[in-house]
Amino acid sequence: MSWAAGIFQRRRLRPVAILVTVAALAAVLVGYRFSLVPPALHARGDQLGAAHAQVLVDTSSSVIADIEQLTQYQSDLGAQLAVNYALYLQGYGPTATLGRSLGLGNRSVAASGPFTLLLGRSNTTQKLPQPPDPRLVDHSYRLLLDVDGSRPLLDIYAQAPTQEEAVKLVDEARELLERHVATQKASYPLPSTSAAVLRPLGGTVGGTVGAGARWQLMGFAFVLVMLLGWSFLWARRQRRARSYMTGIAGAKLDRLYDRLPGCDEWPYTTRLLPWALAGFMAMLFLVPIDAITLPIHLPVNGTLDRPVVIALVMLWFASLAVMSGAARPRLKLGRVHVAVLLFLGVCLVSVAMDGQALGNMDELTLVVKKLALLFSYVVFFFIVASVLRPREVPRFATLMVFLGVIVALGTIVEYRTHYNVFYELWGKVLPVTAPNLLDQVDSIGRLTVYGPTLQPLELAAMLAMVLPFAILGAIDAATRRRRLLYTIAVGLLIAGGVATARKTSLVVPAAVVLILLAYRPRQVSRLMLKLGLLLGLLVHFVAPAAIGGVISQLEPGHFNSALTTTDRTARYDAVTPDVLSHPLLGRGYESYDPQKYRILDNQYLDLAITVGLIGLLSYLAIFATMMLAAHTTIRGPDPRRSSLALGAFATVAAIAIASALFDVLSFPHVPYLLFFVGAMIIALREPSPTPEPARRRVTRPVGHAGGPAAGAGLSRPPAPESAREPAREPVLAG
Repeated sequence: MSWAAGIFQRRRLRPVAILVTVAALAAVLVGYRFSLVPPALHARGDQLGAAHAQVLVDTSSSVIADIEQLTQYQSDLGAQLAVNYALYLQGYGPTATLGRSLGLGNRSVAASGPFTLLLGRSNTTQKLPQPPDPRLVDHSYRLLLDVDGSRPLLDIYAQAPTQEEAVKLVDEARELLERHVATQKASYPLPSTSAAVLRPLGGTVGGTVGAGARWQLMGFAFVLVMLLGWSFLWARRQRRARSYMTGIAGAKLDRLYDRLPGCDEWPYTTRLLPWALAGFMAMLFLVPIDAITLPIHLPVNGTLDRPVVIALVMLWFASLAVMSGAARPRLKLGRVHVAVLLFLGVCLVSVAMDGQALGNMDELTLVVKKLALLFSYVVFFFIVASVLRPREVPRFATLMVFLGVIVALGTIVEYRTHYNVFYELWGKVLPVTAPNLLDQVDSIGRLTVYGPTLQPLELAAMLAMVLPFAILGAIDAATRRRRLLYTIAVGLLIAGGVATARKTSLVVPAAVVLILLAYRPRQVSRLMLKLGLLLGLLVHFVAPAAIGGVISQLEPGHFNSALTTTDRTARYDAVTPDVLSHPLLGRGYESYDPQKYRILDNQYLDLAITVGLIGLLSYLAIFATMMLAAHTTIRGPDPRRSSLALGAFATVAAIAIASALFDVLSFPHVPYLLFFVGAMIIALREPSPTPEPARRRVTRPVGHAGGPAAGAGLSRPPAPESAREPAREPVLAG
């Protein structure tokens, strides 16, 4: 007996031992690299030296003290020269010269930048001469060049294995640039007081970054692999039991009908909270909330959404205190709630750990404002998840499609007439601050179309979030009229996104269609083939030339050379010291001010800097838990719940993709909409509340005069769908 028990214990310990071994191996590979000849472990370059110097692009007749009083012409000319000098230092000749100065032999240093404004350049860059062999570039020595957006300042950053080498790289680059400028000046036929002069602003500052990053990353890798492996083992053991319980839970879920006698679902309800949520959604789509600052005193920014969220919270607490039964908001914690709270907690911890440093750098005010905005998102999610009912989900989905079509129409009007309906109309009754580039052309020739948002990328993402519900509505519509309306909605949503002239307007919708194809290949492919030509004509008619401009940015020859792409990817090397300085918990949530440092246009990269790898994984956990919950409902027995869950799944995936294209959490329209869709996913997993009249019938005793016959009541399973509604109903029927 003891022999059999020993075998059983060894069998149970064997997976654990394998898991510990794999986790330890992963930790070693994160911190070290293995070489075969000779066999040895070499520490990875997670510790590096960094240096920085600043140069003023001046003229021999100006004075440094008057830098703030430069005319616009002088500032633009100096900034353009700074860009030219930054591009010069990236050439093969200068980088090879710097490599020889550092003793690298025939290897060149890596160079990138500038990262800020696209001053006076076309949308496609001129390809610089490259070394014939990529191995001639030593990527452990990096030169990073940046240009101040408003003043003619050139920032020279350097990364190297040691602090001394980084300082030497900056000094050599500055001296090389000074010789280049002096050679240009000597070539002028006559002396000129307006010739460019480089004036160093202070000395070179250097330091060591990531001294303890290796051990932190190794420990993080070990714990992460252990958690993932243990979760896999636990899921494998619980697979049969979970499948059985999921089948029981799915059988208990009722089918979603438009309306039942005695129901209390929006819009056929007197409950105030669903109506308040509908009003909030209308405000989210139709009002530029982030551009409206109310004249009220709040601990945080007085933008329009903050007092509205506070009003929702007060109404929610009042409902908890007054309402009872099914009308009372239900607060049930699940995996999505835990993921949202985990992300909020990591953000708070990251600020608490670096609060003193943030205060010294005068960045604590920005962090508090961003935390207040994040807290608004979390509170809004908890309220919606506790209020929304399953039968209300298709009606809110229809409302979202309707509001998205209105936004798309306004966007098309703005593209064609240069008239922003949202800013102009709301500006007559509320203090609206219009963006500086409203009805202007950006630095690469694109018209900046804002709609009700503060960023064209945000507008394109918001329209893409509504697109899955419109596509599924066109597929599942029961009548030709509804199918036509949803088809027009799909075309207008795509046209409105394309009118922003951003690559996001095609990349994210394409990803949405691919996700829908993975779940419904025949239906989606059939719809897109039938409507492809019609949608193309509609998009071309309502937004002429926009589709061609976006497609040209995605062409193989232009995709990698478009400045909107090269300037974004060039920043990734520049922020390596910021990531390594605080690899696990970052430097504090949203403490990386894009106006002060660099505009990253990448939410994942911003989180890696501000909340570290732990915060980044907790942010990804929000998407993972939402999509996992939606996937379970998609595979459920109710086709209507399945279709709505599929639309929500594609919407969440669209924001996960859009997070790599811009800083999603900084613009409120998209996060509010994301958390509303997450609450819809949670509601679809719950049974509908029992109608009040039916509950009263159940309380009557059997055989009571006028009461139900024996065996009647709610205990009877619901009637088949064919007996209670037509054979096919639109999934998103309002």
